[in-house]
Amino acid sequence: MKKDEWQLIYEKYHKSVYLYALSLTKNRTDAEDLLQETFVKAFLSYENTGSLKGWLVKVLRNEFYNLCYKRKKELLDDGELICEYLSSEEDLLAGMIEQEERKALFLAIAALPVQMKEILMESIYFQLSDEAIAKAHGLTKENVRQIRCRAKKKLISSMKEGM
Repeated sequence: MKKDEWQLIYEKYHKSVYLYALSLTKNRTDAEDLLQETFVKAFLSYENTGSLKGWLVKVLRNEFYNLCYKRKKELLDDGELICEYLSSEEDLLAGMIEQEERKALFLAIAALPVQMKEILMESIYFQLSDEAIAKAHGLTKENVRQIRCRAKKKLISSMKEGM
């Protein structure tokens, strides 16, 4: 791929890749580092052999595992959330309420077990098919659907408890 094509790809996917990285690391700095490393490695190694979104997810997940391995420690939840995507026309109060709702949803997603979180994020943010997710995780499509369903039920339950 050409450099201009990668610029368009970055503009299209950087927010969703960043949010996925943030959900894994629970840390802005680490998420930004993972974002950069993911796109650099994807730029250097992608060969138009499959889904680009799937490739970005795979590279990001592997980079996250490498980060955890390097640190050899459990990442702590600092409870921060990026809410800079609110538009300037929104009422301040409405923006604050939306920010709190996003924060609660983010924290609920972050509290999910790793496999549930990964499958849910890949399905929602990257809109990967069940088949692509199953292939990436070594599962069947039915298992992916079941895990995603359980993750959604856990999210609903934890969001109701938080209210």
